[in-house]
Amino acid sequence: MLVSVPPPSLGELRQHVLLPLIGNSLFSEAEQLRANHFVHESDDIARLTRWGANVLAEIARRQAEAARQRRDLATGTTLHQLRSGSFRRHRARSPRPAPTWQPGTFFPDRADRRAGTFDRLVTRRFQPADSLTLATLLGRPRR
Repeated sequence: MLVSVPPPSLGELRQHVLLPLIGNSLFSEAEQLRANHFVHESDDIARLTRWGANVLAEIARRQAEAARQRRDLATGTTLHQLRSGSFRRHRARSPRPAPTWQPGTFFPDRADRRAGTFDRLVTRRFQPADSLTLATLLGRPRR
């Protein structure tokens, strides 16, 4: 934290600027190393003071971002728990293949179990070899 009265020496100012930054889990080790290098290379008291205020503002911003992420994660987890047990989600149906039924064979979707007696008799008696083709039906003259 920065105090309204600046520290009297450059060494104390450096220590004061680095105190909230070094060891803070919000900053990576590389960021902490660069900050330490910058603070020890800089001799301008006004620049170090501004930089210290910016570091405190960045710490506050990162803490707010971390709190928002924790809140969003908790909300998402709660919604997932509510949805999983008590609510049904929409599930897209898988597309069914087009039926390719051949006369004289069983229905591929086992619809023959729901067929009536008449349907079973017609299916059983149907003979593709004895049936008329479309060409013969179209070629016959009308009576």
